[in-house]
Amino acid sequence: MSVSQERRTDFTAWCRDELFTPQIREATHLINRYCDLQLAAMYRDLDLAAMLREPKKAPDITAQLGFVDNASIALRDALRRMGERSGTVRVEGDPLEETFTHLKGPSDPTQELADVRGEVAALGPDFTAATDFLDFGRDSFVKSLKDDPDYMDKLLSGRMKDFAELWHRATNADPLQDLHGAMGARVLESMLDGGTVLEIGGGTGNGARHLFGSLEKHGNLGKVGKYIFTDISMRFVLASKHEFEKKYPSVDWGWKFFDLNKPFGPQKIEPESVDVIYAVNAAHVAKDIVGFLQGCREALRPGGHVVFAERIRMNQYEMAPREFTLNLSVYHRSAPQKADYRPMHCYLHPDNWRAVMDKAGFSTCDVLPDLDALKTEFPDQYAAVVVAQK
Repeated sequence: MSVSQERRTDFTAWCRDELFTPQIREATHLINRYCDLQLAAMYRDLDLAAMLREPKKAPDITAQLGFVDNASIALRDALRRMGERSGTVRVEGDPLEETFTHLKGPSDPTQELADVRGEVAALGPDFTAATDFLDFGRDSFVKSLKDDPDYMDKLLSGRMKDFAELWHRATNADPLQDLHGAMGARVLESMLDGGTVLEIGGGTGNGARHLFGSLEKHGNLGKVGKYIFTDISMRFVLASKHEFEKKYPSVDWGWKFFDLNKPFGPQKIEPESVDVIYAVNAAHVAKDIVGFLQGCREALRPGGHVVFAERIRMNQYEMAPREFTLNLSVYHRSAPQKADYRPMHCYLHPDNWRAVMDKAGFSTCDVLPDLDALKTEFPDQYAAVVVAQK
């Protein structure tokens, strides 16, 4: 393991007793239901019951709807989830190559959507960021998969000012997403002892905001020698630069454009130049996950670590609720399936993370918290921190 058993036990207890509050657990359950209801609405909007009177694969459905080719990934995952959770369709065949046949029409979900939305809002105003994000997915479904395929990627990269607040809320205000930053910060702070931290895919600043807030609270700002914040969006980089340099002027900051789907060297990340590579919900978008991790390993000094706070798939073929909207992004869909160690695009199962770290040459890999220990208390648990050592 990359971390001690004591640290693993302490982190698991913290997640169970402090982080995964009753509100978080209830909201996770409600958002799963809300996603299922939005899928039912989408099924009715597209009249898929008529289309699936005979068995069809996702590419056939995609073509019939006039969607772009790889929209089949979004439809495939949505229909599989519906088959598993509601019985609306029969799912047959090997995973990722299934055929889908209509079984029963979902009832109009309008009233229950309103009811669940109200239950989520009752947990606190920030929780509605999750329902708003799924609402946006339904409203944008056809536009993103047919009329304007770049539409969702404009949102995710910050190129659409009209929806900047929606994305910021979805990645920072939403407690179900915000906890990734809290988890990553907790693990990373316990490991820091000077040195250089390279954050990849810093986005709207969730990871750095949690980390430096905690470091300051505990008087540990000196535990970071240099912090290099990177993202593929210069808008996000510059916004974070403005925020963090003003708030933490004593920190030695670095700011860079960085595309994790390109080699490190040409982007001026030299071999053995950093001590920790940190990412919050970013590493999974690597198209070649093993190649990306090999680049991370080369950039780390001997004994260095990667610390990735990640949304994980507890079932290798599950569709996360958030993917109802994220699967409308070409960028998200284009982080492809890769053999047995990556059967689905983007999010990985814990065993897949261990496998890809091993293939990339890391000496150890651990996934925190202890997921088995939490299974009975929080069966919908979906967040973890992947730690691997060079």
